[in-house]
Amino acid sequence: MYAGYAELITDKPVQRFLRRLCLSDAKVETLIIVSPIIGTLEGARFSIDYVCKQITRRKIPTYVITRKPEELWHQEAVDLFLQCNLVEVRYNDSLHAKLYACKEAGSGGYALLGSANLTRKALEENIEIGVMIYGRGRGKDLLHELFYWGSVVLRTRSKLVKKIHYERRV
Repeated sequence: MYAGYAELITDKPVQRFLRRLCLSDAKVETLIIVSPIIGTLEGARFSIDYVCKQITRRKIPTYVITRKPEELWHQEAVDLFLQCNLVEVRYNDSLHAKLYACKEAGSGGYALLGSANLTRKALEENIEIGVMIYGRGRGKDLLHELFYWGSVVLRTRSKLVKKIHYERRV
């Protein structure tokens, strides 16, 4: 842990991010998933289907940015996100970055910046590395910049496939 705001993760970093997201009771304001390649994660503890159910149940506005799928398994994963009303999907064929960011009410949240795509192989087999940034101390500013890059800069440079659709209750 670096001064309480950053942590180097050398063992299954994306799995650690998903576990924190899915098992936390914290109010999540926004979720950003940036991964050139996405799989369904079928058979994994936190599959894309499970994550989408969490997004719906907890009403989490989510931005997914990936490459346009060329493989059927990638398209199947994107289709799961496309079926979720609270998910915006965008394509960027120049994408190589991997960022997973969760903005929480109160704490500021956390983000994982690293090497792992959102695939089962990256979760369970590949040697991956990531840095988890927490919204405290020096991490607040860095987390803010990562959210801005993912939700504004990269989004505006990526092709919109589907907007978020949900009814607001008055």
